[in-house]
Amino acid sequence: MKKFLVALFVLAVNICAGAQSDDGFDYVFLNNGNVVKGVIESETDNKSVSIRSVNGELYVYNAIEVRKVVKGKSPKLPKANSTAAYVDHETKESGFWIATELQGGYSLRFNKDNVGFGELDVTLGYRFNEYVKIGVGLGSRYYLDNEDVRSSSIEWSFPIYANVRGNFIPSLYRTVVPYYSMELGGAIRDGFMFRPTVGIRIGHPRRAFFVGVSYMLQSMKCHEIIDDRIMEDRKGISFITLRIGYEF
Repeated sequence: MKKFLVALFVLAVNICAGAQSDDGFDYVFLNNGNVVKGVIESETDNKSVSIRSVNGELYVYNAIEVRKVVKGKSPKLPKANSTAAYVDHETKESGFWIATELQGGYSLRFNKDNVGFGELDVTLGYRFNEYVKIGVGLGSRYYLDNEDVRSSSIEWSFPIYANVRGNFIPSLYRTVVPYYSMELGGAIRDGFMFRPTVGIRIGHPRRAFFVGVSYMLQSMKCHEIIDDRIMEDRKGISFITLRIGYEF
């Protein structure tokens, strides 16, 4: 009999707990730490959610503002005295960012020997918003047909540059947006470098693949054969390059 009463008591507690956890309301958890209780009137994946709160007010939130949605039951809420709020860094307008890129190009010297290259770059910086990001980058470049143009017998060069980039239009609700990039610096074993880029980003506001086309002006020491003599001179060589990468 005693065991039966204990089992009955445990069952009653579980029923009460289940009743408390299923209160018929919906809950919207926001990235700023707030929680809205009410009834969801509409929800569109990756776009927005609207909820009529228990006080009768209708609230509409963009998907980027929402951490999660719980329907039809009371979730476990944080303690009232808790000061720690959930932070989703992907939704923050500003913050640190990093990009890795692979690119290849070919010089634009008409009626003269040309040189190609392949390059791997890493850029690290700070994002003010989606329109302005600044950073510094370091790359490793290998020249093809190096002996036809460059005076250096070493095919490797190492670009170091400052970078400014950003979107041309807002990326909210868009998976593809045009972007710009501007790099200014130099390359070890070469010299001054200037490289503007335009292209498209494919993905989310804070993490995306991107494809771009660049014009690169690279100062380098070149050689030419004139009247059977090898002449060396420092010149600014123009390149057209294609680049692909990922940033987050």
